[in-house]
Order: sequence, then structure tokens, then C-alpha cells
Amino acid sequence: MAQLDGLTVLDLSTVGPGSRCTALLADLGADVVKVMRPAGSGGIEPPWFSYGAGRGTRIVRLDLKNDEGRAAFLELAAGADVVVESYRPGVADRLGIGYATLRAVNPRLVYAALTGYGQDGPYALWAGHDLNYLAVGGFLATQGRGPGGAPAMPGATVADSAGGGMQAAIAILAAVMKRNSTGEGQYLDVSATEGVLSLMSLHLDEYLATGVAPTAGSALLTGRYACYGIYTAADGRWLAVGAIEAQFFANLCRAVGCEEWIGHQYDDERQDEIRAALSAAFGQRTRDEWVAALAGADTCVTPVLSVAEVTSDAHLRARGAFSAVRHAEHGEVEQVAPVLAGADRRRVPVFPPEEIAP
Repeated sequence: MAQLDGLTVLDLSTVGPGSRCTALLADLGADVVKVMRPAGSGGIEPPWFSYGAGRGTRIVRLDLKNDEGRAAFLELAAGADVVVESYRPGVADRLGIGYATLRAVNPRLVYAALTGYGQDGPYALWAGHDLNYLAVGGFLATQGRGPGGAPAMPGATVADSAGGGMQAAIAILAAVMKRNSTGEGQYLDVSATEGVLSLMSLHLDEYLATGVAPTAGSALLTGRYACYGIYTAADGRWLAVGAIEAQFFANLCRAVGCEEWIGHQYDDERQDEIRAALSAAFGQRTRDEWVAALAGADTCVTPVLSVAEVTSDAHLRARGAFSAVRHAEHGEVEQVAPVLAGADRRRVPVFPPEEIAP
């Protein structure tokens, strides 16, 4: 039995943080019902393979702008545990499906409203996407630099997935636990930008405590020291070095022939020299040769894997991180398995999601 068996979630989102959240809940066993527009009525529908291809979810199509569709949704909400929506502030109320309305038919309902900036405040009605939330939350300012010195584009939708989706899932589960003792549901105002603040708390708290604002290359975790960075190997591929502790840095220096730098790990005046020495050393062998020599030798060195390499990585394969499924239209495909702790990686989902009558 999965952890969330018996928990019914109505999902009004189509993409972004809301769909990230409900995909996680489905992987943990919740019965997620995606409430979508009638076919052919417009709106965003993500590619079939997105968000786990809808595994563990069902679909009901309702037109929430008419009385019949709204009544059908209220009937569903009366028997649900959780509602997730990602409208702009005020839209759900205008549709007649806001928290006050739903609470009247189901006081136990946990209602999660996911937005970019929160339900109130000067930015509440701003349009935005992942990049915008990372910008406002300070994340981009600490990134490495791209052409012209601009912050590099992030390679993952961190604000959508962690700042919004994971934050919402955690808040929902906490609210469900509280409801088990109080009998009362809860309204959750989930801001993806504030989720980014949580992810950025090491840097933000440092500034608030000291007045020193970390930027790209100014702090340990943003590239100030040679012991924590990315290096190019002889074949042009990259190695990630995270040798923060003295013993790991010493092991690394000995292994690559840079023993003279062991006592200067955090000597600010010597960082360019240390970085140059390590760069020269790594340039003598291919990435995989260095990984074979260093990864298991307590040096905190790993390969920078491409997306293709990730999908064939021996460790991730041994852990069951990918699973084969059969899709009715697209045949047998692989996808990332339910990998978060506690999810059953052996569950066989149904594809595509079943459409149910309202």
C-alpha cells in the first residue's frame, strides 16, 4: 500500500508548479484527478510525456465557465481531500470555485493556490514563469556568468519544481496531518518565489547577518575557491569538484600531483594559481579516466553528465531510477521512475490517463 492511498486530489493546473506538485502526490499513491477543459476548447495541454505522462492520474473534462461544469466540480470537491489550482489571484473566485465556496461544501478540504508571487503584495498580479521567479528570488544573481557577464540560464526549472511544486506538496501533506486531528481543512497560499527564498536561505541569511551580499564567484558555494568548481578534462568534457573539507582537498591534490597547494586551500591570494594548477592537471587525462581514478578516492570528484548519459548511468540504473512503460499510442517508452523517497518504483502506471465522466 502506498503512503497516500485513499487521498483524493483535484488538480486544476495544466503545467508548472501545480502539475509538479500533483505528479509527486500521485507517485506517493494519491488519486489525482486532473480537471481539464473540454477537448478542442483551447488552453495549454503539455506534451504527452510531461509530468510522468500523467501516471497515476485520471482526467475529467469540465467547462467551469458554465453552470453545469461548475456544479459537477463542486460535487467532486465535496468528496475530495485536496484541491490544487494555479490561477492568478482572484480567478478561482470569479469562476465560483474559490476556497470560500468549496469550504462551504467540504470543510475538511485542503486548498492549495499556487502562484508565482503569492495572493497579495505589489507583484501578485504579475505574469511570470520559472525564470522570473528565480530572478526575483535572488537565484540568478548567484549563478555563473554567460556571454556579456549576464547570469547563466538555469538548466532546470528550479522555481517550478522545488520552489513551487515540492513546497506545495510538503504544505499539503502537513495540512492533511493537521486535519486528521482538527477535522478542519486549510487554505495554502503557495508562492514559487518564496519557495526560491527558502532555497536561497544560505545566501540571504548571510547577507542579513553580515551585510555582505554573495554574488557569482564571491562565496564558497558560488565559485570563490578552486576546491569547488568545474574543470575541463583532456577530451573537452567536464568534472565537478566539490572538495570543501580539508581532507578531501588534500586527497585530490595528492592524486593529481598538486601537493604543494594542500596548505593553501582557502588562501584568497593564491586561488588563481591553484585553479590554474588543477586545470593543467585535469587537462592531462580524459574525464572518464579521472573519474575512474578519483571518484572512489574521497576527493568529491564526479563527471558532469549529459542528459543522455544520465539515462544510461550505471548507478542510476542500479537504483531503478528509470522504468519502462507501455503507452497506448506511442508504444513502449522509458521515463524517470517515481524516484522521491517513499514512492514505489515498481508501480506500473496506466497510459494514457483514463478519462472519466463528470
